[in-house]
Amino acid sequence: MELEWAGIPAVAIVHEAFVAAAKATAAVSGMQDYEFVVVPYPVAPPGEWTDEEIDLVAKQVAPAVARRLSRDH
Repeated sequence: MELEWAGIPAVAIVHEAFVAAAKATAAVSGMQDYEFVVVPYPVAPPGEWTDEEIDLVAKQVAPAVARRLSRDH
């Protein structure tokens, strides 16, 4: 969100388990409408990802990240 405040397009990728915390952070930061890219279950939380899971998640979220970064800001 700090990058967005600085005018730099950015994307927050959030594991489904942390969506509520991410939304709360966005709300107290004055960005309650901030759009996250969510990584759904069954993928484990990020701290537990293997290299293979990182590759899989990257392939899954890349289209949403590209769409979010290419929007007019």
